[in-house]
Amino acid sequence: MFFAVVFTVHFLLPHRFRWIFLLAASFYFYAFRNPWNLALLLLPTLAVYLIARIFENPLSQRRRHLLLALGLASGLSVLLVFKYTNFAGKSIFALISLVAGPISFTPLKIAYIVGISFYSFKLVSYLLEVYHRRMKPERHIGYFTLYVAFFPQLLAGPIDRAEAFIRELKSRSPFDLERISAGFQQVLWGLFKKVVIADRLALFVNEVFKQPDGQGLNLVFGLYFYAFQIYCDFSGYSDMAVGISRMLGYRSMLNFNAPYFSRNLSEFWNRWHISLSTWLRDYLFLPIAYATMRRIRKDRFLGIKVEAWGYCVGIFLTMFLGGLWHGAAWTFVAWGTLHGIYLVVGYATRKPRRRLRRTIGLNHLQPLRNGLQIMVTFHLVTFAWLFFRAESFSAAFHYLAAISLKPGDSGTGHIVFNLILLVLFILMEVLIHNRKRFRWVVTMPAFLRAVLIAAWICLILILAVDKSNEFIYFQF
Repeated sequence: MFFAVVFTVHFLLPHRFRWIFLLAASFYFYAFRNPWNLALLLLPTLAVYLIARIFENPLSQRRRHLLLALGLASGLSVLLVFKYTNFAGKSIFALISLVAGPISFTPLKIAYIVGISFYSFKLVSYLLEVYHRRMKPERHIGYFTLYVAFFPQLLAGPIDRAEAFIRELKSRSPFDLERISAGFQQVLWGLFKKVVIADRLALFVNEVFKQPDGQGLNLVFGLYFYAFQIYCDFSGYSDMAVGISRMLGYRSMLNFNAPYFSRNLSEFWNRWHISLSTWLRDYLFLPIAYATMRRIRKDRFLGIKVEAWGYCVGIFLTMFLGGLWHGAAWTFVAWGTLHGIYLVVGYATRKPRRRLRRTIGLNHLQPLRNGLQIMVTFHLVTFAWLFFRAESFSAAFHYLAAISLKPGDSGTGHIVFNLILLVLFILMEVLIHNRKRFRWVVTMPAFLRAVLIAAWICLILILAVDKSNEFIYFQF
């Protein structure tokens, strides 16, 4: 209902007034449950805007550094205080307990701020782009605030870059029925992923993670199902956010690109949560890697090339911090660190793996080679999801210990139905990502397309789980 009103009014208004209406709608959207959320969004936004404008003036390098530090503190302050205060307190008290004996930490009553990680990263990326003179500061405070608060992206991304998206906001967006239809179809596909696939898988996954004892083989299916649950949940939201933006006339960056068809972990991170992956690459990995290489003055250190040191240190620290971004718990850090280990090992074993493929003749069997690489990558990613999903390390190891080949006492019907649903979903995913190869999809008459969209809506209504499940990434 909210979007129907926004969509209608947006296209009825002249172009010069649309940003005002969209900004007001975004404010209303974010303040609907808790008006204080809006204040916590606006304060760092205003601070970063003003500091970025100061960068337009001639400044000494020392002042630029001080302003950058102040801007980063402003952009990250809300995130650090509201997300990591209790985590830091627990960790510090745990370390003290190791030395001085048992001591307990009483968690502070801190409000839960939805979307905080996403808009904080927007502010940081904008500030760093201005600081490095890769873009000019945005002078129009309204457009800049709308970039940060744009309601489709506010809760769980994508984390669009400022220059490209502000340019989109300023451009004229005529009422284009073809673009609106394409955006609406993307919204429906995201909705299907969420309420049909992710929420249905959650019924099984939640039960086996809640009580692993006696589940046996169900735990294996539970872990596989969770891999698809989190993908459909998060990519479903991204599809809806991108589709809504598209319907309003604005392009938002692609956030997922069939990540479970990746042939290695590096490719997986180029396909999974792309807006975050590129953010981590540009603002963490590359600066850390270059800083590491500058500190090693020789071509090699301990017999290892300086470029290898730069990559390994950079990727390990980036994935460690990326895990911490996902959640204020050591299980998320372990998940990120495990991916860092995967990537470092993959980088270190490039040559031996090439020789092995050449020796056994896999280079001449490209389809088999691709299939094996996809399978190995998917299983490595799925194993790591265990630490992402588990409430604690003890829960994760207890889950692993309870796995056996004995069928569970119940849940067979759920497993069979979910497997059938996943097979159909994967086939549809392949069709959508390769639609250019299927000309009948592209050239389908408008009337037939409308009939199929109507049937698709009916299918969603029939198969949707009658239970409200919050998007997983809202907690981050």
